[in-house]
Amino acid sequence: MKISLFGGTGPTGKYIIREALSQGYKLSVYTRDAGKVSEFAGKIEVVVGDLQDTAAIAKCVEGADAVISALGPNSLKVKGDKPVMRGLSNIIAAMKQSGVRRLIQISTAAYRDPKDGFALKAHAFALLFKVIVRKAYEDIKATAELIVSSNLDWTLVRIPNLQDGPAEGGIIDIGWYGKTKLSMKLSRGNLAKFLVDQVKNQGFVKAAPAIANRN
Repeated sequence: MKISLFGGTGPTGKYIIREALSQGYKLSVYTRDAGKVSEFAGKIEVVVGDLQDTAAIAKCVEGADAVISALGPNSLKVKGDKPVMRGLSNIIAAMKQSGVRRLIQISTAAYRDPKDGFALKAHAFALLFKVIVRKAYEDIKATAELIVSSNLDWTLVRIPNLQDGPAEGGIIDIGWYGKTKLSMKLSRGNLAKFLVDQVKNQGFVKAAPAIANRN
């Protein structure tokens, strides 16, 4: 099986690449700079382009069984109007053209799921994020809303503060804000494992679970 990965050169990307390879997947990684994934030379397919290059995006998506997107706005350097949402629009169009239905996207509490209750910490964190970096908040929210309305087999994986670290056996809490006890921390290794596991897991199709390290 093949995964197409967008956002593979970010802080979480290399964890996802290693996890996908360890699970035996073929991997096509989309990047603006092939040098950033040079350590995986010979192990992955690299497609070079930006999020407006529809031909390169189509090449990356072609033949994939699923797309994982670790794309997110650089909160302090958001340029233009909702660049991640616009990029995902091009990815979704390429997926539909190639008949790829499975899309797994990292998100945050900026997107509120109908199954959520009221969670003071998550709500306060989202509001603070909105005040400090409004453009990034709006981009994350718009990206989630675009994916939810896409009619694909999507999963939004909503995350708290990320920390470098391994999967630690993948022991995490999964649920809904306000209804599940969730910490405010998550290791990148645990996130990567959960994302890759969703390629075959049908339990969260068209759902937006929140995940966190177990205290």
